Amino acid sequence: MARRSFLLHIVLLVLLWITLETAYTDAFTSSSLQPHRTLPLDWPKDCGLAHFRPHTTERIVSGSEAKPHSWPWQVSLQVRPRGSKHYVHVCGGTLIHKNWVLTAAHCFEKGKAEDAGNWRIVLGKHQLKRSEAAERIFPVKKIYRHEHFRYPVHSELDYDIALVKAATDILPTNFIRYACLPHKQTNLKPGHYCWVTGWGDTRGGKDNVSLAESLNQARLPIIDHKICRQKKFWGDRVRESMICAGFRDTEGPPAACQGDSGGPLLCQLEEDRWEVRGVVSFGPIGCTVENKPSVFTRTLAYIPWIEATRIRDLFLH
Repeated sequence: MARRSFLLHIVLLVLLWITLETAYTDAFTSSSLQPHRTLPLDWPKDCGLAHFRPHTTERIVSGSEAKPHSWPWQVSLQVRPRGSKHYVHVCGGTLIHKNWVLTAAHCFEKGKAEDAGNWRIVLGKHQLKRSEAAERIFPVKKIYRHEHFRYPVHSELDYDIALVKAATDILPTNFIRYACLPHKQTNLKPGHYCWVTGWGDTRGGKDNVSLAESLNQARLPIIDHKICRQKKFWGDRVRESMICAGFRDTEGPPAACQGDSGGPLLCQLEEDRWEVRGVVSFGPIGCTVENKPSVFTRTLAYIPWIEATRIRDLFLH
């Protein structure tokens, strides 16, 4: 009887996985967004609202230091190199749930995703290299890179998305909050302004990366997808599952840069809530090059994958 119950459990798990994979494939391969059913997962209802409101009223052209703790879902993903006692910032990320951080798959090239014990999640930070009273450090239990991510085996950064599971619950404070996942099947209109945040390189150098001391923010307009796919921009390197944001016909700031990878592109639509509409994926070497805007993984294209990964984790653990 126990064996029959176990086999039934396995069959149900396989059927559920096939259903979720089909939903993901349909959503990803379609040229237009397809509506999908939201699975009954415990996504936070109090997402996207910061206790300390960010300064977004100024028409910032170049990046600037953020108001401390005004982007409370901003994560610093840090790794401990082999043989070292100290952690170093590798990538940004976005807290989307008490157990989950959204980031980019390419963040784990230099540190194997299987070595979750070498990574940590740091929240409540403003000054990256200083110890702060508001900061909290959480160990990593599991890293899920998208199964189809193949860079640098392939030259293109397709499927550049990952989920990091915390080993303990990350509960909200005034300094730590959750960002919302996109909840409407709508593309961002060209010209819509969003914000990118991170501790990325502030000099845009090609060789030595100099991380920012404090969290920076920059206001970027969404670029029409057809324009971004033109040859003088990124051409066919830009897929339907990506978003371009930045200023056309310029090589000036702002732009996402090394160290910002995996961090959020945050947008407000009809409500005050901030949605993580993109994940920093790639840009030109040197960060600011004419007609080479920042490119983000489009979160909305991967909602089925995010939900399927969470369901799979529930069964595996």
